[in-house]
Amino acid sequence: MALGKVPYLLRDIATYAGQATPSMKVDAHGLTAMTLANAAANPIVTQEVPGDGTDREVRIKKRQRLTKLQTSASAATCDHVLTPARSEETITIDSVISTALYLKDSLLAQYERESMKNQPVGTLNGVSKELVEIMYSAANGLLKGLNDALWAKVAYGKNVVSGTSTYVTLNLPQAVGTQPLTSGMSKLLYDYQRNSLTGRPQAVGTGLFHAYALTQPYKFVDSFGANSSMAMASLDFWPDEDLPSKSGASADSLVVFEPGSIQLIERLEYTGDFGGTRPGASEFGVVKIPVNVNGRIALVKFDVQLKYFDCDTTLTDLYTGSQTIYSKGYALIMKKDYNLWQLPSDSYDHMDPKRSVNGALAYTITNS
Repeated sequence: MALGKVPYLLRDIATYAGQATPSMKVDAHGLTAMTLANAAANPIVTQEVPGDGTDREVRIKKRQRLTKLQTSASAATCDHVLTPARSEETITIDSVISTALYLKDSLLAQYERESMKNQPVGTLNGVSKELVEIMYSAANGLLKGLNDALWAKVAYGKNVVSGTSTYVTLNLPQAVGTQPLTSGMSKLLYDYQRNSLTGRPQAVGTGLFHAYALTQPYKFVDSFGANSSMAMASLDFWPDEDLPSKSGASADSLVVFEPGSIQLIERLEYTGDFGGTRPGASEFGVVKIPVNVNGRIALVKFDVQLKYFDCDTTLTDLYTGSQTIYSKGYALIMKKDYNLWQLPSDSYDHMDPKRSVNGALAYTITNS
């Protein structure tokens, strides 16, 4: 362990980024991809200084806007005032997702020898390629699990048009001879404005709306003079096959978010003083895995630990739960500590018509 393997892994991951082989394809699923790609939704990091590993308490301050009921139609007076209250919300990390893989002692020994040799820039061979593929594969599983877990945390706000926070039916009409103003893209964009949501709508869904989105680049003006492809161009769509697993959702669900109203929170433990080789034959660090986000590459960070077993060790299989005796080798442990933040439901005053609006609107798509 004296040479340190994590720095070599970091180098090799960067070298192999963007390869087209299936084992190298790491996909961020719709909801996770949206939080990673949205310029207003970069992950909130709970470290005092990025990279030093020291925890900090993150607080978000908010102040409710006034309503008409908090104004007066009489002459201005010094005798009646309002105190502009401000509240704070503390952001915490409450979840973790991890995986662990066993690596033979001989595999890492060969990797260390290969890493010391001069290799042509942009190429990986032998064990170097194998190890990077293993880490990419692990990252793919972690991101799938992360996406499922994030959906379980998502809360839908009130839709002031329907007056509820439940799924609203949104029909994408088959007929093109009339202009329906209470369905299709007209209703989606109308609801968005009525709820005072700003920026480009971020739509995450599957099923019928996914199929609808795929057809829009080939559409032209309908018989009543509207071009649905132009309406579709006013939002960003993120396909997500995991949405139907959320309670209340269906195979044709769609959720529309306001940019910045939902953000990923993360904590990287193995940075700064908490990285490097530690007593007990373990090495700690942070790896950046290139992830495909709707055709763009985003770097997703994971904590990684290489733990050495110098004797035969009984380990439990994460998938089957069975126990097996492993010979000398390493456990490659990857994890991400995280949480999900959304605009609080009390961001608006209790007398405000937008009370309970949190920037998330839920729909069930039909096509009749």
